[in-house]
Amino acid sequence: MPNLETDRLLIRPAVADDFELVFRMQQDPEVMRYIRPPETDPEVVRGRMAMWLKYNEQNPGLGVFICLWKDTGEPAGNCVFRHVEYLPGNDLEVGYLILRPFWGQGLATEIVGALVRCAFEEMQAPKLLAYVDPENAASQRVLQKNGFLLVGNKQIYNTENFEFELLAQPTLP
Repeated sequence: MPNLETDRLLIRPAVADDFELVFRMQQDPEVMRYIRPPETDPEVVRGRMAMWLKYNEQNPGLGVFICLWKDTGEPAGNCVFRHVEYLPGNDLEVGYLILRPFWGQGLATEIVGALVRCAFEEMQAPKLLAYVDPENAASQRVLQKNGFLLVGNKQIYNTENFEFELLAQPTLP
């Protein structure tokens, strides 16, 4: 995936220099509330990022991405467009984290919309999945606004999640 742009954001692949941003997000208990416990050990985050960067390199167009305001370059969060559980051959998945100062501004809906367009128009994905904590009503609404349907529950990423699915629209001849 080349850099993506939305009305307000530039979405680009994560790089090693993004460590401070990623560490700040992953140690924030509110940002991480529905993902996993916050991480206070920078070495754990460095290891996680090393895995992301290797995955990004081995899977062109997929991976972890940083979301920046187009007008200022200020980070607003990150997102993922990857194989489920980072395992090539699995279905593709989308997800996101938004920094607290930018909650409630529609950025998650904007990011997911851009990832959906990329998945179906550029990558010809047959479907996309997303996993959401059952208590995270805001993220469920974001997915539904982008056309995802709740298809069930799934034990994944060490927790029970709702599984959402969006099928590619068939193109007519």
